Amino acid sequence: RIFQRSWQYVGMTEQVAQAGDFFTCSMGDVPIVVTRDESGTLRAFINVCRHRGSELVLQDCGNRKTLQCHYHAWTYDLDGSLRSAPGMKNEAGFDRTQFPLHPARIDTWGPFIFVNPDKNAAPLTNVLGELPQLLEATGLNLGAIKRRVRRTYEIAANWKVVVDNYLECYHCPVAHPGFSSLIDVNNYTVTEYEYFSTQGGPKKEAGKNGKAEIYDATGDVRDGFYAYLWPNFTLNVYPGPGNVSLNLFLPIETNKTLAIFDYCFVDAVSKEDEENFATFIDQVQDEDTVLCESVQRGLSSGFFEQGKLMLHRENGLRHFQRLVYRFLAE
Repeated sequence: RIFQRSWQYVGMTEQVAQAGDFFTCSMGDVPIVVTRDESGTLRAFINVCRHRGSELVLQDCGNRKTLQCHYHAWTYDLDGSLRSAPGMKNEAGFDRTQFPLHPARIDTWGPFIFVNPDKNAAPLTNVLGELPQLLEATGLNLGAIKRRVRRTYEIAANWKVVVDNYLECYHCPVAHPGFSSLIDVNNYTVTEYEYFSTQGGPKKEAGKNGKAEIYDATGDVRDGFYAYLWPNFTLNVYPGPGNVSLNLFLPIETNKTLAIFDYCFVDAVSKEDEENFATFIDQVQDEDTVLCESVQRGLSSGFFEQGKLMLHRENGLRHFQRLVYRFLAE
């Protein structure tokens, strides 16, 4: 009810820059393959062979002229049409046009690729709303960022616990001393929209005229801007010339989440500052993992019934939880 009918971030256009490039991903229980066909069209398909239901492509990424199933070699063109199946000429009444791959909706925002398994879904722009304009106002040149670093974490907590943790900085002064040394968490705001919420705080005065303790935070982006987009994607813009962290929270099991972090930079960011920034974000994520896993153990104890949101600091949680309720109730 959530992941089979929501627009979700899956990757960046640089991953499928050339005809034949592809990568695979998942949306809840739905496997997806994203590719660029010979005409240059970006496409997404349910990554399931129409023959017997095997996953079609097992590799994470690569370049192929066709998509061939590893089970019985049913072979599809990059537009999703069935090209051939062993023995099809000997099979009476076999019509390969009846067995194309199931398409998924695909769209882009700048360098970001989004996919929705629901072919009847409203356009991506309906979900993004004002977010592109809000991001542009930060000073970030979105089209100039490129992915340089990827981190993956397995977190022993439900995906909703992980999103809850992201959506507030009430815990930052206690749990994130490094983050709180860069961003003024006493002047931190959370704003709700229909399908996303934004958070932000100014860079502390101590770092405004030179090198911050963590990394070089001088540049076009002066303040922190952090956006959560329903259901499981976050875009985090940090002070500096162009330092971005992308977070994707994938549910694996009831009490397990795969967190994928991509660190993206403009060319002006040096290798040294890239490493310093990655170390900074790694530390924040390590701190958050401890928090999320502690919450999951507490929730599983049987002794937590209902808490109290501090809505002047935790309204982002209310926004997210209302979306969960809305999608589960429809």
